[in-house]
Amino acid sequence: MIKEMKSRLSAKVFLLTLLLIAVCCFTTYSFILQAAPKNYQYDIEDVDLELSFLPDEFSRIEKEYAYMFLEAESVWIEEQYENEFELHFFQSDGQEVSLHDINQLVGGQITDYEKKEKTKHYTTSFVDSDSIYTLLVTRNTAKHTQTEEAIQGTLPVLCLVVLSGSVISAFFYSWYMTAPIKKVSKLSKQMADMDFSGFCPVGRADEIGVLSDSLNTLSRKLATTLSELQEANQKLQADIDMERRLERQRVEFFAAASHELKTPITIIKGQLQGMLYQVGRYKDRETYLAQSLEITDTLGKMVQELLTISRLDTPGYTCKKSNLNLSNLIIDRITAFEDLFMQKDLTASQSISPEIYILGDMQLLQKVLDNLLGNAAAYSGAGNQVLIKLWNEAETTALTIENTGAHIPDEAIPKLFEPFYRVDQSRNRQTGGTGLGLYIVKTILDLHGAEIKIANTVRGVIVDLQF
Repeated sequence: MIKEMKSRLSAKVFLLTLLLIAVCCFTTYSFILQAAPKNYQYDIEDVDLELSFLPDEFSRIEKEYAYMFLEAESVWIEEQYENEFELHFFQSDGQEVSLHDINQLVGGQITDYEKKEKTKHYTTSFVDSDSIYTLLVTRNTAKHTQTEEAIQGTLPVLCLVVLSGSVISAFFYSWYMTAPIKKVSKLSKQMADMDFSGFCPVGRADEIGVLSDSLNTLSRKLATTLSELQEANQKLQADIDMERRLERQRVEFFAAASHELKTPITIIKGQLQGMLYQVGRYKDRETYLAQSLEITDTLGKMVQELLTISRLDTPGYTCKKSNLNLSNLIIDRITAFEDLFMQKDLTASQSISPEIYILGDMQLLQKVLDNLLGNAAAYSGAGNQVLIKLWNEAETTALTIENTGAHIPDEAIPKLFEPFYRVDQSRNRQTGGTGLGLYIVKTILDLHGAEIKIANTVRGVIVDLQF
């Protein structure tokens, strides 16, 4: 039954109206209760102890001064107990006398207070009189009338509160009934405009809640489908752009490779023809045969590097990584280049932290080190230094190779990793460079997730690797 009532809008309206009436009545009752004075906060026994001392006090004073003690005690009781109690004084015949003048009767009898809440009867007498008097404290019944006065005084405020509460309740009621429909309408308009990012947070189990949940579900599914289509289109477009870029790079690479291969082949062909026909200076065959052999070696190096690039750029190629002692590998490669450094009159200075391990392919990283050390030897003049440093830095491993006495134009640094790029064409021809070394280095380091930077320093050029 409860489930059925939750699913029916009419039942919800009935329960909501009933709840609003209950809230209004409770608010009215609470306000009256709050505005009414707090009667009888103290017990009658609270004043018994105070009265127990009065007979002894009266027995030590004269009758004519009794009114002073009675008035003072009455005022103290009113102030101490917030006017909840009254002090009464009676003659021996039971007639009540005035607290301001005990010789004056007030018309009351002690029997008038028999049915009222009161303290014990305390009898006393005065030092100059044998008459017996009785005193007691009763509830101040006149205080009850203050409640009626308070309720009448708060009537205008109470009416204002009830009116305000009714207006607020009516507003809440209309909002509760129309807000979900407005949300559903807004969501449907967004969906009509192909905007599926909206959501209708109704949280109800009735007909409007079912409609809202259906629209939310439809919106999510359409948004998911549209997002998947957009992602598929973006991925397709990215694949197309990547394929075009790779194709353009292939065309540019093979065009550059064809040009680079054509030049040495043309030179060798010209020299061989000159030697065959013994034309002019080519009669000195020994000299030009040596030159042709040198060019052939350069051509062979270029072909080997092209094969390396072709292997590294093969789709799906992965290098064989293992836990590699990079410190030992660098020391081994520096040792292998000692003769070359001596021939170039270069001093190799190293600062290698021991036992530094990384995950990498030893053959590929050896090729990286050989290229970098070879470049340092090739482009440093005699008498300079090659400084190699390796250390751990936070979560990375840093390797720097600096060769002094060298300089690279600032505009050429961004192009150093392009295939077949040479800073100085004539100088690279003399040193046998193919323009592919740094391109291969960058490709290998990308496979290892490492970064490489080349920059000019005060002393020369530094290569910075971060693993």
